[in-house]
This record gives sequence, C-alpha cells and structure tokens, in this order.
Amino acid sequence: MEVQLIRNATVKIRYGGKVWLVDPFFADRHTLPSFAGKSPNPVVSLPLPVSEILKDVDYILITHLHPDHFDAKAQASIPKSMPFFVQPSDVEPLAKMGFVNLNSIENEKRISNTTITRVAAQHGEGEILKVMGAVSGFVLEEDSESTLYITGDTIWCNSVKSTIHKHHPGVVICNAGGNIFSPESNPFQEYLTLHRTHKLIMDEKQVLEMLIDRSSLKVIAVHIGALDHETVSREHLKTYLKTHQVDTKRIFVPEDGERIKLIDS
Repeated sequence: MEVQLIRNATVKIRYGGKVWLVDPFFADRHTLPSFAGKSPNPVVSLPLPVSEILKDVDYILITHLHPDHFDAKAQASIPKSMPFFVQPSDVEPLAKMGFVNLNSIENEKRISNTTITRVAAQHGEGEILKVMGAVSGFVLEEDSESTLYITGDTIWCNSVKSTIHKHHPGVVICNAGGNIFSPESNPFQEYLTLHRTHKLIMDEKQVLEMLIDRSSLKVIAVHIGALDHETVSREHLKTYLKTHQVDTKRIFVPEDGERIKLIDS
C-alpha cells in the first residue's frame, strides 16, 4: 500500500494493484471563499500539476460533494468516463455534471480483488448537522493488503469506533484538521443560526482517542494545512501526540505531495 497526500483530503492510494484518487480538490490557491474570515481558500497551491495527479488513476472515490472535496476544477479536469465510487445520494448530482460511470455503494461492492464497504460518518456535532448533508467513510479490504479505512469528514463518534471494531483496519486515513464553524464565520447563516462554535472533523484530542481505543492502528492524518477554518497544524498534532507518548511509528502527518509506503508487518 502506498498513500500520497495531494492536498487537504485529496489522497492518491495504490491498493490491491489499483490506483484510487480520493476526494479530488484541484482549486487554485485563493480562488474560493473564506470559511473563517481569515483568508480565501485554499490557502496553499497544489503540489503537483493536475495531469500528474490524474496519471495512472483507475478509480475516483468521493466521500461527499462539499467543495473542498470535489470542486469545479476537478469536475472540469476528470474525464467524464472515469469510474466513480460514491454514496447513493451523490449519484444524481454527479450525473448532472456529466459523469457517466457512477457506481453507487449502498453497503459494499467487489472491484477486482478489493472489497469496498461504505460506512457511516458524522460531519460535526449539534445543530450544524442540520446543514452538513450526507457524508460517508469507506473501508478497502484485499487479501494481500492491510485493511484500509478512509474516515471521510467525521468527528470521533460511535459510528467511527464501531467501524474500527468491526473491520479491524491496519491503517486509517483520518481527516484531522480540527475544522470549525463559529457564530462569527457561519457560511450557513441564511439557513441556520449558530449559538456556539461547532467542530466538523477530528482534532488532536480525538485522534489521540482513536489511537488509544485501538492500539494496533496506524493513522495517516490529512485534511490539514489547506483551509482557513482549521484549528490543528501538522506540527501541533505531532507535538501533541508525542507529548502523550504515542509511538511515532503509528502516526504519519504527511506534507502535501508526500508519499507513504506501508508494508505489512
């Protein structure tokens, strides 16, 4: 298994002899609105040309259609015949964009030698859930590889814990920027009034909870360093986990463009 962080939650994965591109987000730096009133997004450029990112990709895997996971530039750049694997609610919107090879995963599917299972995700907590929409995680299983769990945008919650206990992944790709929406910077103010700050995905404390819950896990922390409503930096996450005596061999916090090769032990 090889995992390459592109940027944000966009990762390129070599698994089971195939190449998967997860949540392609190709926007140029500072071309999208701010989420926190600090800076236009994304706050950094792509580390590679789009043509290189798409090279050798067999499948596109989408956890949900928020613009930092599948944006207009990705929609324009990816061939309309490329095979997509998505949650059921995203099939119709993607078809309207012109994509024709859409595989809806209600529960699980077998692709070549890999089984892909859709699992629950909880994109936040409290009243913010009213506007966040459907989000999924995915588990990839193949006989010659460690089981891989892609959490998608979720906080640490019972459904994530249940997925880990049921599927026993060796590796988790975890969205861990601690992103928030606050009453002062609420992009949904037309539909919803926020009375407090709401967490949207895992932060350093929740990543630690996950590592403690299952001592065999290796975690690749992504969704860091690209958006202005994050609360966790790469250095902070590494320092926090080191302070709490997490084995450094269990946690990877890659830079944009970095490749991580994982060999079964």
